[in-house]
Amino acid sequence: MSWTKKERVEAVLNGELADRPPITCYHHFTANEHSGARVMADTLIDFQKEYDWDYVKINPRAVYYYEAWGNTYDYEHYNDVVPTRTSHLVHNYRDLDKIIELNGDEPIWQEQYDTVRMIVEAVGEDTPVFAGAFTPIGILLNLCGYRSIGRYRESPREESDLIRLCNEHPEEVHAALKKIAYTMAKYNENLKKAGVTGVFYAALGMARTGYFTPSEWQEFCKPYDLIAMEPIKDLPNMVHTCGIYGNPEWFTDYPCKVIHWAASAPGNPPMKGSSEWLKGKIAMGGCDERLFGQNKALVIDQLCKKTIIDMKGVPFLMAPECSVSPKVLENELWAFRKSVEKY
Repeated sequence: MSWTKKERVEAVLNGELADRPPITCYHHFTANEHSGARVMADTLIDFQKEYDWDYVKINPRAVYYYEAWGNTYDYEHYNDVVPTRTSHLVHNYRDLDKIIELNGDEPIWQEQYDTVRMIVEAVGEDTPVFAGAFTPIGILLNLCGYRSIGRYRESPREESDLIRLCNEHPEEVHAALKKIAYTMAKYNENLKKAGVTGVFYAALGMARTGYFTPSEWQEFCKPYDLIAMEPIKDLPNMVHTCGIYGNPEWFTDYPCKVIHWAASAPGNPPMKGSSEWLKGKIAMGGCDERLFGQNKALVIDQLCKKTIIDMKGVPFLMAPECSVSPKVLENELWAFRKSVEKY
């Protein structure tokens, strides 16, 4: 039997083994990501054509969610994959009133829908396409003038103005999060209408142990995720919890088919044996994204081999544990791509 990409991905999403693990990879194209839908779509389409990934994870610029509410950025000066922020919306709790519920059809959102439609049309029905969406609490963090919690950077809660706002002005924070969540619900619904297979829902690093307490996360994070995901609950979504101590087990009752976490990072459970706690969800990951861009094709190859051996007989999706460096080398991408067929 010759498997199509769609058949391979659908089998794994349904908890069945395919001929091999489906694989994808993604990174930011910082030179092109602020040049409009056509340029972004063509960039990602070319990337897909070259490496023939089994499923596409659309990876546009990381800051457009925040731009929608008024943050501004300097695209001539990047800090890694994030352009330099030149202004932000929220400076104190009174500014939370500036956060409004958007219609979901503003130009900044339309750019993303157009990008999705172009990619879906170009890759055809046989290639599943997943578009990204961010958690409301992570959007609020950036509107308050902070970067998203880094995959491996320290993020002490005592230095977080967001947590201070949550504790000192919970009513205002809840009102703002509700408006963001209902906006993201409209956005997700429109992604669905644009033809995505599912949504790659990024919880970012907001579930990290030592940042929000479990009870704070239950109050300020999870309810708004569920509002945002309500219109797409019937899709085979992926939930991504980023970086160290990411608590992927907190997401097993989310409306998704897949949990994506950094299994190689400190404080996180390994992929091997994860079916014991995933409650029927499918594991996604398998290779430390930090290796890419360092001329470590051989190391990537061997790590993928270990993952495939560890997960033998278990359906899973092969992917880096987060987006790889824009400086990734072709030989690294090919080592990664060929691993699922090689081993």
